[in-house]
Amino acid sequence: MIKALFKDMAKYIPAQIVPGIVGFISIPIITRLFLPDDYGNYVLVIATISVLSTIVGWLSMSIIRFYSACKRDGQLLELYNAIVRCLFISICTLSLVFFSFSIVFNIRNQLGNQLYHLMLIGIPFFILTSAFGVLLSFLWAKRQANWYSGFSIWKSIAALIIGITLITKFHFGVEGLLWGSILSIGIALPLLLKITRIKISIRNNTNTAKLTKEMAKYSFPLVAGNLAAWILSLSDRYILELYRGAHEVGIYSASYNISAHSIMLLASLFMLASSPIMINIWENKGEGKSKEFVNKLTRYYLIICIPAVVGLSALAKPVIDILTGEEYLMGYQVIPFVTLGALFLGLQQRFQAGFLFYKKTGFIAFSIVTSGLLNLGLNFLLIPKYGYMAAALTTLVSYAFLLFLMIITSRRFFVWEFPFKTLVKVSLASAIMGGIVYPIGNNLTSSVPINLILGIFVGVVVYIVMLIVLQEPNKQEIQTLQTMRAKVSVKSRSKKYH
Repeated sequence: MIKALFKDMAKYIPAQIVPGIVGFISIPIITRLFLPDDYGNYVLVIATISVLSTIVGWLSMSIIRFYSACKRDGQLLELYNAIVRCLFISICTLSLVFFSFSIVFNIRNQLGNQLYHLMLIGIPFFILTSAFGVLLSFLWAKRQANWYSGFSIWKSIAALIIGITLITKFHFGVEGLLWGSILSIGIALPLLLKITRIKISIRNNTNTAKLTKEMAKYSFPLVAGNLAAWILSLSDRYILELYRGAHEVGIYSASYNISAHSIMLLASLFMLASSPIMINIWENKGEGKSKEFVNKLTRYYLIICIPAVVGLSALAKPVIDILTGEEYLMGYQVIPFVTLGALFLGLQQRFQAGFLFYKKTGFIAFSIVTSGLLNLGLNFLLIPKYGYMAAALTTLVSYAFLLFLMIITSRRFFVWEFPFKTLVKVSLASAIMGGIVYPIGNNLTSSVPINLILGIFVGVVVYIVMLIVLQEPNKQEIQTLQTMRAKVSVKSRSKKYH
C-alpha cells in the first residue's frame, strides 16, 4: 500500500508541480502588468467562483467515496446518472444566483464598473470549472493519475498563455486572465468527456434515487464544512476590500498565493495520492491496515511539509522581492503565518480519515464551521485596524483551532498512532536548517537571486544531513526508496534501448 502511495504520488506530482510553477511564474507577470487595485478585483472574482465551486464540490466528494463500492456492486451506471443530474441542477441554480446577486449589487452601486464586468465573465468560468472538476474527480477515483495530471497541466499552462496573449496582443485588461481560463477549459472538455467514458440512462431508476439520497447524506455536511473552509481561506479578501480597499487585497493576495502554491501544493499532492488508496484499504482490508496507512501517511507529510514551511518563512523576503512587483514587496511579512496555517490545514486532513470511513461527515462540518465562524469574527474585529497582517494572523489561529477540533472529535471513531517521534525529529532538523538559511538568503551578498539560490541549496543539504543524523526516516524505508529508485532506473534504461 505504501508503494502504491509513492507510485501514485509520483504520477500526481506533475499535476501539482506544474500548476505550482505556473502559479509562481504568473505572479511576477501579473503583478507587473497590473496595479494592486486591478489584481485585487481579479482575486475577488476568483474567490467568488471558488465558493460556488465549493458547493458543487459535494459531487466530487461523493465520487471519491462511492466509486469503489459502486464498482464492486455493479452500480456504476446509477452513480453516473446521479452525478450528471445533480451537476446539471447545481450549475443552473448557482449560475442564476451568481447572476442575480451581481445585478443587485451593481444596481446598489456596491460594485465598481470593473468588478461588475469581471463578475459577469465569472459566470461561464464557473460553469466550465464545475464540469471540469467533476470529470477530473472520476479520473481521480479510478486512479488514472496520468490523465488527471495531463488535464491539470493543460488547464494551468494554457490558461496563462492564452490569458497573457489576450492581454499583451489584443489589449485585454485583467479580464484576459478569466477568458484565458475559460478557453483553456473549453478546449479540453470534449477530450475529457471521452476519456472518462461516462454512460448515462434517461430512464428513472429507483437505485439511482436511493444512491443520490445516500450521496447527499454523506456529502452535504461536507459542503457546509467546505463553505466554512472558504470562509477560513478567502473571506478575508472581502473584509479587506470592505475596510481597507482593493489595494491591500492585491498586496495580501500576491504573497498568500505564493504560499498557497507551495505548502498547499504539497498538501494537495498527499490528498490526491492517498484518498482513493485509503478508501480502498478501508473497504477491502479493514480497520487495522487503515490505521497503519494513516500513520505512515502522516509521517511522510511531516517529513516533507515542515521543512518547506520553515524554509519558505526564512526566505520570504527574497522570494517576494523576486516574484512580485515593487508595490507588493511588504506582503512578505504574511508568509510565515500563512504557510504555518497551511501546514495545519493539511495535517487536519489526516484526522478526517475516520469520519470518512464511517460516513460521519457531520463532525467534519461542525469543526470547519466552528473554525470558520471564529475566523470571520476575528477578521471583523482586527482587519479594520491592522489590515492584511491581521488577516494572516487570523488565518493561522483559525487553522490551528480547526486542527485541534478535528483531533478531539475524530478520536470518538478512529484512533491511530500519531508519529510524535517523527514530529520532534523533523521539527528539530527544520529549526536548525532555518537558522542557517535565514542569514544566507537575506544578507549574504548584494544579489537577491544569488542569496535565494544559495539559501535553498544549503537548506536542502542541511535538512537531509540532519535527518540522517537523527535517523529519520528509518533503514527499512530508505531501502524501500532505494529499491523503487533502482526499478525506475531499470525501466528508463530499458526504454532507452528499445
